[in-house]
Amino acid sequence: MKTLRHAIRRFHDMTLARKMWLSVAFVSLLTLATFAVLSSTQIKRLITEREGKVMVQQIEYYTSSINHYFQNIQKSAQVLLYSPDIQERFASDISRLSGGERIRAFNEVYNQLHRMWDNLYGIDAIYLIDRYQNVFKISVEDANMPTFLTGEEFARQGWYDRLGKSDGSSYWSFVRWNEKKTSIMMFNAMYNKADLSLIGHLVISVSPQVFDGFLSVSNLGEGVNSIVDSAGVAYTSGQGAGSSTQVDLSALTEEQGYTFLRQNNEPYMLAYAKNELTGWTFVHSVPQRIVLKDLRNVNSLWLFFLFISILLMTVVSAFLLRTITMPLRRMVKLVREVERGSLTGRFHVQYKDELGRLGHAFNHMLDKLQDGIPLLREKLIRSLLAGNMSAEQLREFERKLDIRFERPCFQVVLLYVHNVPDESALSAAERAIRDMELRGGMISDTVAANQFCLIFNCPQEEALMMLEPLLDHLRDELELRPYAFVGNGYEDIHFVKNSFEEAKALLKYRVGERMEEEPSVFFSGASWEHQYPESFENRLLYYMDEGDFDTCAGVMEELIAYVRVKPVAPSVISSLLISLYNHMNKLLIQFGGQDVRLADDWLDKLSLRLSLEPFEKNGRDFIAVVKKQLGPLMHQQVRYSPNVAKSLLLIREQFDNPNIGVDYAARELGLNTNYFSQLFKKEVGVGFAEYVSGLRLEHAQKLLGGTALKIKEVAEKTGFADSHYFGVWFKDNTGLSPSQYRKSMQAQPTYSELDTTANRSSAN
Repeated sequence: MKTLRHAIRRFHDMTLARKMWLSVAFVSLLTLATFAVLSSTQIKRLITEREGKVMVQQIEYYTSSINHYFQNIQKSAQVLLYSPDIQERFASDISRLSGGERIRAFNEVYNQLHRMWDNLYGIDAIYLIDRYQNVFKISVEDANMPTFLTGEEFARQGWYDRLGKSDGSSYWSFVRWNEKKTSIMMFNAMYNKADLSLIGHLVISVSPQVFDGFLSVSNLGEGVNSIVDSAGVAYTSGQGAGSSTQVDLSALTEEQGYTFLRQNNEPYMLAYAKNELTGWTFVHSVPQRIVLKDLRNVNSLWLFFLFISILLMTVVSAFLLRTITMPLRRMVKLVREVERGSLTGRFHVQYKDELGRLGHAFNHMLDKLQDGIPLLREKLIRSLLAGNMSAEQLREFERKLDIRFERPCFQVVLLYVHNVPDESALSAAERAIRDMELRGGMISDTVAANQFCLIFNCPQEEALMMLEPLLDHLRDELELRPYAFVGNGYEDIHFVKNSFEEAKALLKYRVGERMEEEPSVFFSGASWEHQYPESFENRLLYYMDEGDFDTCAGVMEELIAYVRVKPVAPSVISSLLISLYNHMNKLLIQFGGQDVRLADDWLDKLSLRLSLEPFEKNGRDFIAVVKKQLGPLMHQQVRYSPNVAKSLLLIREQFDNPNIGVDYAARELGLNTNYFSQLFKKEVGVGFAEYVSGLRLEHAQKLLGGTALKIKEVAEKTGFADSHYFGVWFKDNTGLSPSQYRKSMQAQPTYSELDTTANRSSAN
């Protein structure tokens, strides 16, 4: 089963063209194989019927020939038995006659025997036995045969009894003279015509070669031909007579026909016919493999045609499927281009089939995307510049726009075009910026009529290498006057807002009447005599808010190294540290209350330390104070992402809503259900349903233990429309029904009662 599931999974992972090709090949193979099996079965049935009918007809011809032969023998036997000479001589014992009379009697009997011998063919012997055990014979057989006919063995086998009870008709059978000798014999009783008394017997031995001769002209060539008498003794062509046969005569119920039997562990086809004259059954048995030898040729031919058909069908289906799937491959190619950000392609619709309709829908989707993606990009950039975007929202924007902010470098550049001559020039500048954006590493948006915001996701050196060719193109080819105002670079995307504010402030102070005398690129901080380390301040404030004090310490060390290289005025350092301490005091009040805030004279003490100690020590002391006082407070707080925090608020406000669930909450927050469910469990530690259930249980226990509300009212206030289901749910979670829980709570003394009891005990 596991292998089958793996094979099915591998099949579904294939390309559509290959799956269609394999499906067509499999269905074709199954269809052809089914047709081959059914046709082979039908051909086998037709061959069996034809061969069976032919074999039965041949056996009928054979039995009719045998019947004619036996009838001639019987007619000759009747002429012999009822001739006057035989009747007269057998009326008395010939052996008791005198010499001459005895010789005449013997001559008359032998004359009759010779006359019969001459009229018949295929006879081995003719025996006349009178009632006095005198035997007259003409024979080519064993000379001891007459002795056997009059002996005890012959009588013991019951032949005389059978002939005595017969009505004078002939009796045919196979007779075993001894272990080596078996003959085909006809027995006939001889009666006196005058008084119908039994006066003797006629025994005729027929040569087995007679049967072989009849078989040779009956066209029963292949297989084994047998004649079975009523005693079960069989004569088999080429083998002679035997004592028994493997043919079950009870299975041959009809007078003639054909059937199938197993002999020697091999299936045989048997055609048979029963002879009324002798009571024998003529059987022709042929191995089924010989009967169906033509079927093997048919099957071989079928296999050849099957192979050729599958090969031809595979080639034709591969060609047809390639033709059919070609538009689909073009569609896949266009989809990949869309994934790479290109929306210029279009699907050429040629036909009105499903692919044609899919092509129309695809082109319509591209039109919608071309209208919607700029808006989505603009929304992303506005959110980044406003600094109000969560990590989940950022991932959603990245998925929809197929962009990735992979490098820890973020820097904003405001591109200002001074004195634009006309709208066409501005449009050309916008196209040039879009072309640069397609090469990656940057996204852009228009923030004013002649101002463009460029957000770079690369180090400042690479950003400048990308920016300089753009400025040259705008200046030299479009004859515009562009200026770039560069904000500070940061390692986190949350600082895009800070970099934008820095670039915006730079643009505000630098744009003037004599712009042509200014350079093309301006960097943040270059316009002041003493640079304020705004980028360091922004990073320190952000990591303090996030509780990442180790990164705070790293940024402070970077600031200390920066101050060593570029001396900063003491007033700037003082302003920076006052801003940092002030922000730390806000966080202390937020997470710990008024009791843990800084002392009221913290500003005076800080000013004193700044005048006595270097910035290096003051900066590191600040980090130590942050870790000592603010660290434990923030680590005690569970910080949730904005979406999870909103969902927890939603649960607290609407846990009595019976419809609240993960789907409802995800819909309210505008998130994917699976994503929200995983996010909630990751941050909260339990699933959404489990959290809601725990909150409802806690509220239900409070209502049952502290109010007199009815069970139905408690169920409604905890989000259950069915009070019966509420009772089942409550018992599953507490082990008690709601009424049992209320009684158990009422039986417990309250804290005031316990205090009263304790006071009385102490008084006593």
